[in-house]
Amino acid sequence: MPDEGPGHAADWLAAHGHTLTFTKLFEPNPVFPVLADFDGLLILGGAMSVHDEAAFPWLVAEKSFIREALRAGKITLAICLGAQLVAEALGGEVRPNHAPEIGFWTVRFSVKSLEHPLLRGWPEKAALLHWHHDTFTVPPGAMRVGMSAATATQGFVWGDGVIGLQFHPEMTVEMVEQLMLLEGHEQAEEQEFVQTAEQIRPRLKSVWKGRKLLESLLANMVALHEGEIN
Repeated sequence: MPDEGPGHAADWLAAHGHTLTFTKLFEPNPVFPVLADFDGLLILGGAMSVHDEAAFPWLVAEKSFIREALRAGKITLAICLGAQLVAEALGGEVRPNHAPEIGFWTVRFSVKSLEHPLLRGWPEKAALLHWHHDTFTVPPGAMRVGMSAATATQGFVWGDGVIGLQFHPEMTVEMVEQLMLLEGHEQAEEQEFVQTAEQIRPRLKSVWKGRKLLESLLANMVALHEGEIN
């Protein structure tokens, strides 16, 4: 969607000499990159469900492309809707969460997941941004990354180079403000796991916690791809 983007990921990639190209699926006739032309795949979010193929036919093409990239062994970071798409491609189930989760909520990471090479340097817990209604089960052969009070599965790692995250470590302060505007969140009422715009704004400085996780993850992914870590 127009209000989704790579945010902090784009900043880190540019600062470390990597090239980032975009496929904007919401635009007419999107052209997917040739597998040989890229090393890693970043799949971002959107307000739609993975099951909304009738309303958003490009989901069919995206799902096919994701399966091809996974079969080709591309290192992959998928966030929110992206994580749900990858989870489905790997045999997981995507369904409505028992409650929406919007705002800054704590994610706890298991000791086992923190031993994975991609998660080196992550803390045991962090207050991170969430904005989702659906959730996914851990795909067969994958390992759960973390959980929050509202969502049992906040992410997964599959093999050495594929990770899906339900929370949003990539979003900048400006992106969150834009998301609240486009989602009409100014009028949203507080719920058990939904913070209002007035509650979110004082917490916006916490996006740096997501940025730190993302930067560590990207560094680990690049090192793994270049054969620098085991």
